[in-house]
Amino acid sequence: MLKIAVVLLSGIAFGVLLRKHPVKILPRIIMVLVWILLLLIGIEVGSDPRIIGHLQDLGLEALALTLSGLAGSMGAAFALWKYADHGTGR
Repeated sequence: MLKIAVVLLSGIAFGVLLRKHPVKILPRIIMVLVWILLLLIGIEVGSDPRIIGHLQDLGLEALALTLSGLAGSMGAAFALWKYADHGTGR
């Protein structure tokens, strides 16, 4: 855990130092690294027989969590929109 915190804080420090000199290719590098990370996570999940064996059960739970999260996010966004739009006279 300490390694993660050190790496994160180092990234923040580099970001502060480099904010006046933006690295133009950095967003592309980050996107490629995210795709590689997703591929590696998929390989890890696909190679675990316990996960693959219970995929149907996990799918139903994931669907329920997704729908609940979506409903909560939509409700919060709607409430925030109503609150922010309240004083504009629209």
